[in-house]
Amino acid sequence: MSAVHDPAALTVHLPSVPADGARIAIRATGADLGFGEPDFRNPDFEVASELRLTGTLAPLDSGGFRLRGQLGGGVDLECVRCLGAAGLALDERLDLVWLPAAAAPSHPASDGGDRALDASDMNVSFFEEDRLDLRAAIWEQAHLALPVKPLCSDACAGLCPECGADRNRVACGCAGRIAAVGDGPLSGLRALMAKEAKTGASAR
Repeated sequence: MSAVHDPAALTVHLPSVPADGARIAIRATGADLGFGEPDFRNPDFEVASELRLTGTLAPLDSGGFRLRGQLGGGVDLECVRCLGAAGLALDERLDLVWLPAAAAPSHPASDGGDRALDASDMNVSFFEEDRLDLRAAIWEQAHLALPVKPLCSDACAGLCPECGADRNRVACGCAGRIAAVGDGPLSGLRALMAKEAKTGASAR
């Protein structure tokens, strides 16, 4: 007797997936997903509360499986300007394919048939046994959704380059002091340019 499919399970027993597809409805925390373990070390983000993977996993004629669904939830990032918290709400449409490692690679075409895989098929993975661990797919798709430069807000003023204060929270006054005394990383260049200008004027 084959196992009954559990929509909330992170590991799918593939023989239990019916011909018309199996519902996927996963709600899991970072700890549930194993983030932090050697296979899923993740310095880029932390799961804020939980991630949700919903959709339908259906068998393919090629012996593979296709998941069409949605990845949602919240993750915590680090703002690149002020190093504070930068939350991100995930809402990603997914279309993922798994093929048996021993089978000839093929992928469902838009007309419902099969076509050969090529280098553009970035969402194709392979499985070797009768179980499919969805943790890797969630980890990978969450990573792909991250912005290159996370910001806590578009208006983030960042850290003061002089004293390191968070300019979103305090007005340190360094900018005014630098302007008043001519201090700062470019003060030497400004002084040299002023000296050369003065020397040139005297020579004329």
